[in-house]
Amino acid sequence: MTAHPFPEQHHGHTGGQVTGRPSPAPGVPTGHAPQAVPHQHTPVGSHPPQPPAPGGGQPLLCLRSALILLLGTLAATGAAVLTHLAQHNTATALLAGGAAFAGAVLFFHAIIAT
Repeated sequence: MTAHPFPEQHHGHTGGQVTGRPSPAPGVPTGHAPQAVPHQHTPVGSHPPQPPAPGGGQPLLCLRSALILLLGTLAATGAAVLTHLAQHNTATALLAGGAAFAGAVLFFHAIIAT
């Protein structure tokens, strides 16, 4: 048997001509493309169960609560910064920010749908 310089080239069935395609498998008629093997999916229930996430896998806050607290924090920050710029007193700015936080949380709790 002779070694070919290019392993992907094979002798075809047409009198020893070298082609760039592999010769068809036995039993496959010439001139037809081989059919692709269909992709096999694993069954849905075949995966092993995942261990529970730390903390029980439940979020600490629901999305609504997180949004209400975020908006309250933004309102408090804005009020504290504006108060500090107006009066140059940090204690007054913090008190104004705390009051704004409480009022904003109550306001957003009332208007954001459950």
